[in-house]
Amino acid sequence: MLQRYLQIFLIASLVMCGATSWAQADETQQTAPLSLEQCIGIAMQNQLDILVGKNNVIAAKSRSIQAKSTYFPQLSIQNNAFHIGSQGVLNKVTNGTAFNVTQNLFDGGLREATASSARYGVVENNAKLSRTTQSVTYDVTKAYYEVLRAKHLADVADANVKYTGGLRDQIKARAELGDAAAVDVLPVESQLANAQVNLLSAKNAVRNAALQLQNAMGVSPSQKFDVQDIGSAPEMDIQPLEIYQASASKDRPDIKETTAGLGAAKASVRSARINLYPRPVISGQYQREIAGGFTTSGTQVVGGIVFDIFNGGANKAAYKEARALQVSAEQQQKQVYKDIEVQVEEAYLNLTSAKERLAASEIGLAAAQKNNEAQIDRYNQGLGITLDLLNAELQLITAQTNEVEARYDYYVAAAQLEYAVGKQGGPDASKKETT
Repeated sequence: MLQRYLQIFLIASLVMCGATSWAQADETQQTAPLSLEQCIGIAMQNQLDILVGKNNVIAAKSRSIQAKSTYFPQLSIQNNAFHIGSQGVLNKVTNGTAFNVTQNLFDGGLREATASSARYGVVENNAKLSRTTQSVTYDVTKAYYEVLRAKHLADVADANVKYTGGLRDQIKARAELGDAAAVDVLPVESQLANAQVNLLSAKNAVRNAALQLQNAMGVSPSQKFDVQDIGSAPEMDIQPLEIYQASASKDRPDIKETTAGLGAAKASVRSARINLYPRPVISGQYQREIAGGFTTSGTQVVGGIVFDIFNGGANKAAYKEARALQVSAEQQQKQVYKDIEVQVEEAYLNLTSAKERLAASEIGLAAAQKNNEAQIDRYNQGLGITLDLLNAELQLITAQTNEVEARYDYYVAAAQLEYAVGKQGGPDASKKETT
């Protein structure tokens, strides 16, 4: 018995060690910086809108199967208890079992309208899931770029603190040697204090951007969360606006979604209209005794007319509701085309503007770097003053900030145009990751 307990203990220890190893591996994987593709992949597994959309598709397909089932024979086993007696006296109770087949042959078109509505529902929910997937992809892509924007702006702020701190120390040393006035330190220390405040704000912006990205991915916040940096801006050959608008009119899933929604609404109107008038119904039944007290077996076809003479106005109200929903579906379909046109043009303008600003900011950054280097040389040669250095540094920080903002505005605008056209995300800049 002791040997058996030892074996169980050893097995349990091995299992726990293995679980610990997997946990450590998962923790290592979580702490590693994530690429854009990885962030999108995680969102596809965790984002609530995606999960709800998938469940809606499953539900729509299940409704379609239920609607189609009325076209097939319904098979069942029936067991009844028979009470046999005479002159008010119960003499015998027996059970009977029979095999039944029933078939709805015609119900005035209700079956067809219901099945049609269910089929449109599947198409509508599939298209909705596609658009939701694109929306989540765009949201994650945008949030990913915002994290990188915040990190690079924080780098600029940190470099400013280090440079200004070094400049303060340099001027202090020169003042002690008598090569500079003591008051020259004051404006530098003032600018250093401002730079330190900006750095604190920039670091906080990084944390907030990371929180927004994790929320877009549908995961819980983690202090160890980080993303991979990317290289230079990807080149995107911008086509004429008309090409993007034509592509959006063909590829946007919400067009298919609203078209299917209108089809389902029309089917609901047909179904509601049928219930307003007398409708013929025909059904067939076959019954065969298996055991017990069933005394007959055979086939019968039953036909008739069904008409709701009075039901409190329910049928008329259902018809009015269906008509109102159809009108709304028609208006929604028209509005989608208008929205697409506006969204594509807005994204197109943002992208063209961002591309121009990016090119201009790169030129401005190069000029500011040269000017800063020149002012440092002049100061070291005794030809410049402290104010020249501070102005040059301020111009450099402004140029660096403008370049970062323009770069990530371009990234986001490219993703926005891809989303407006009906594609997921923007140019895959994550494939140009820095090493």
